[in-house]
Amino acid sequence: MRAFLIASAALMAFAAAPASAQSGDDPYTGTWAFQTASYGNEQVGGIMSGAAVITRDGRNRYSIRLLSNERLVNRETSQGAFLTARQNCTGVNDDGQFTISCQMAEPLEGYEPDNFVLQAGETDQLVGVLQSNNSSQVTFSRLR
Repeated sequence: MRAFLIASAALMAFAAAPASAQSGDDPYTGTWAFQTASYGNEQVGGIMSGAAVITRDGRNRYSIRLLSNERLVNRETSQGAFLTARQNCTGVNDDGQFTISCQMAEPLEGYEPDNFVLQAGETDQLVGVLQSNNSSQVTFSRLR
């Protein structure tokens, strides 16, 4: 529960972006929350959530500030770890496929940058796949 509260506080602070950074005409600009499905292997399980602030850089190109919170649990001992990564990313829209490629904004030992391949889902959602150290289904939901 404590980890959830910390993640929620970090998400709210991170998601405070100026309203002018969003456009009703653009399907990607704005503030988004994301959540993956569970992933891992026989030894370690994980889940990731976070926030992304997306601003348009040019035609079909976007700058993205991404904050990811990853919860890892050792399946045998039930010991857990909680990692928070700040990343600077680039988004590219190529005929409805939105690809996000990230670089670490701050080094975090053992953490690889996250990448996503997304497409439009239900209203105000992007759905797709997390592609980094682990792969998992992911859903981005527009906050504003």
